Parts: sequence; structure tokens; C-alpha cells
Amino acid sequence: MSEITFSDVLISPRYSEVYSRSKVDISSNMGAFTLELPVISANMRNITGAKMTYAQYQHGALGILHRFNSTKEAIEEFQDAMDYIIHGKLMLDYKPTTYSPELKYKVGVSIGVHETDKERFEKLYEYGARIFCIDVAHGHHILVKNMLTWIRTNHSDKKDIVLIGGNVATAEGALDIHSWGADIIKVGIGPGAVCQTRQNTGVGVPQLQALQEIREAAVAKNIDLKIIADGGVKTTGDIAKALKYANALMIGSLFAGTSETPGDVFEDQNGQFYKVYGGSASAENKLSSGKENKFVEGMMKTVPFRGHVKYILRRIKENVQSAFSYVGAFNLTEFQQNAEFRYISGGGRSESKL
Repeated sequence: MSEITFSDVLISPRYSEVYSRSKVDISSNMGAFTLELPVISANMRNITGAKMTYAQYQHGALGILHRFNSTKEAIEEFQDAMDYIIHGKLMLDYKPTTYSPELKYKVGVSIGVHETDKERFEKLYEYGARIFCIDVAHGHHILVKNMLTWIRTNHSDKKDIVLIGGNVATAEGALDIHSWGADIIKVGIGPGAVCQTRQNTGVGVPQLQALQEIREAAVAKNIDLKIIADGGVKTTGDIAKALKYANALMIGSLFAGTSETPGDVFEDQNGQFYKVYGGSASAENKLSSGKENKFVEGMMKTVPFRGHVKYILRRIKENVQSAFSYVGAFNLTEFQQNAEFRYISGGGRSESKL
């Protein structure tokens, strides 16, 4: 099969003994924690804040907070997220807290790869964070290696840390990041709806192809690699396709414009309501983070106001359960074994409304 992405294939139906999709378990083992719904809201300024992490938690998914703020602001937002999960409201108490084991892995945080991010890591850990996403555009890089190595070397006593490394799009990159100390690999260079990396630089790998190559390389080396597919998802069918190789999906655009995303709701000249959604490397996000407007690889755009995210999460769950049932799979392991892709032509894409 040639280089592929989501719109190039369909999942071929197979004999099934699944009587009802409600009997299908789509949970995913991520190592230190399990996602009942294998979805992670993107660590983007306009996607995941405290309210979004709470909505994800309520549906068995995960929210990861972004890194485009100060350490103090990151601590406050993390505490806000934990307040929602524990109390259902904000408590405005920013004292260091040790959370019970069942709550440690309910909210993720993001750090970069510079010296200041070492203090950010230590402060966030002190305040209870345990899932850390080392978040850069090009994860197969010496700065990522240095940060992972620093954390694992200087905090070897902290056995409860989960490190997510990325982003990568090649098997070599994924396996290297894993060897440097990442527990989970984030895959995707340029497939996101508001990412312009591929247009501006010509760099990237079709997302489904990247996932396939990384999974197959890990299996060949007998490595139980945990993979987050980040970007490129336009439909819930794309989520099912990605789960052939991935353990979970990081989603931004499908959640954009919902009530739980940070930011205000505006009204346009036609009386339609909308919110603003933008890539982490957009000029607006760079400037609002105190950075220079250079090497911009993202954009901002408006999206219609879409109401509460719970309806989208429910639809994702039900449609993915249906996809599993179409190939006779009662769980993710069976789905990954049973699902087979069928390459489709331009006519097939048109017929499939892809």
C-alpha cells in the first residue's frame, strides 16, 4: 500500500458476533492509567482549560493543559482543573497537594525543553501533576532528548511520573524518544486543521502512514509502545481508523467552538455565534505568550459556537463502538487485530463522502 492517510482507506467489515455496540469496551491501557474513552483534548490554548479537562474526565477521557503561560499561571490552571474534578467547582486554594492514587492521572500538563521548563516541571510536580507532555513541534530533537534525560536522571525517585514525548512522524523518532525515557509517544507532524507546517516547510508524513510505520516498528522490536495520534482527524470514522495503530487520539478541531473551550463567544454580522480557534504556532498565540512573531507555522480561525462538548464525546464513543462491532471486536485489542484497511479511489472517496 502506498503512503496513506485517513481519507484513502475504509475499514473492511467482517463477520461479527457483537449483538449490541453497547457491549463493546473501547477503553485503552496507557500504562500507568486507563482511558475509558481513548480521547485526549489537545494541549492548545483555545482548546483545553480547566472546564475542558473536567468534561473529559466526566467521560473517561483526558485533558492536557497547554504550556503557553507562566509557571504560576500553569499551576493555577492545574489547580483549577483538579478543583473541578474533586469538588465540581473552583476552590481558589493553591497550596501544594498530594492527590489520592485514583486522581493522579486525571489531568495532564505541558512543558517545553528550555532551562525555565525544569523549574516548571518541578513546581507542577510539587502541586500534584503527574502526567507531563513535553510539547514541541519536532520531538526527534536533542533538546527533547536532554529534557527527558534530565527528568529521568534527576527525578529517578519519582516513580509515578508519566512522560509524553513528541511530536514525531517516523519509526526512528518514536523509538528514540521511547529510549530517552518517554512512556508515551505523540505522533503527528503537520496534520492538524490549523497547522501550516507542511505548507510552509514541506515537512511531514501522512498521518495514518506514520502511525502504521511506528506501530509496526515497535511490534518488530517487541516494544509495547503507547501511541497518541495527534492531528488529522476530521470525522469520528477517522478516530476508528487511527485506533488500528494508536492507543488514543489527541483531538483539537472536533472540540473547537464548544462551551468548554477557553475564550469568549462572539456574534458576527449575520447574527451567528462563533469562537476563535488557533494553532500553537500561530502568530496570535506566539505574541500572547510573549514570543516573537517569527517562524509561524499555525493560523487562527473562527469556528461556529457548538454548545457543550459532552454531545461530541458521546457521539465519538457510540460511533467508535459501532466501528468495533463492524469487525467483530469487543475491545481495542480485538479491533487492532481484526481491522483491515481497503484502499479506495477518488470515486470511492466521493461515494463515502470523505
